[in-house]
Amino acid sequence: MAVLALAVLFIAGLACSSAEEGKLTSIEEYPSLVQVENRAGLLWLQFCAGSVLTSYHILSTARCFSGPNYTNRNRRVRAGTSIRGSEGIIREVARAYLHPSFGLLGNDGDVSVVRLETPMTLGNTIAQAPILGEGIYLPYGLQLQLVGWGTTSEGGNRGDSNLYELDIYTVSNDECLETYLGLEDVVNNTITENMICTGLSSTKGRDLDTRDEGAPLFYTGVTVGIVSFGVPNGEDSVPLVSTAISSYTNWIVETATL
Repeated sequence: MAVLALAVLFIAGLACSSAEEGKLTSIEEYPSLVQVENRAGLLWLQFCAGSVLTSYHILSTARCFSGPNYTNRNRRVRAGTSIRGSEGIIREVARAYLHPSFGLLGNDGDVSVVRLETPMTLGNTIAQAPILGEGIYLPYGLQLQLVGWGTTSEGGNRGDSNLYELDIYTVSNDECLETYLGLEDVVNNTITENMICTGLSSTKGRDLDTRDEGAPLFYTGVTVGIVSFGVPNGEDSVPLVSTAISSYTNWIVETATL
């Protein structure tokens, strides 16, 4: 069995810029993006997202592959399509590896490497994206790209069938923590150095659609984060929180050989 090597990048000169409009995109532009589907009776519905690590592995959050009702048989992966819940290829889950720190401190360690039962054929619509090297942390105000099928409107409760990308910006973790500590209805409000806070500007937040959990955050085509949590169907005043890839790169690379 051949497992493709992961590309790990160490980026120099991270630069801040500005723009804030979401736009329609395609899987050809972001071929590493995949849908994670959940079995609901006889139906399969998009539940989370993820990204291609190797032909046999995807990267997502631990939250998307855990919980009291989780089994490998009620999750599957759809890859190679721009349309939510349609077309592309389907792969069953063989095993989900959760980071050992997950569950010890709020949402810290929210990362999983998922092995598929059969490999994906890589090409124009299914491809690896490089991941950020270990120990590289992002400056505040850095423009990133969020890509997914979640709602494109603040407070919306319906996902979009088409694939969209949105420019978002890194926010100070201290300011992010202060915001979350002020939210009475958020239980796991711990913000750590292993997380990236983002919003529609360096001082704002971003509404969360839970179907975007597990989706990659990109900087110039490099995966730097994994969407973890936020305030669902809330307001764009609360930062969206993602797992920082660079805190777990070595574990990700090692686990993707299993």
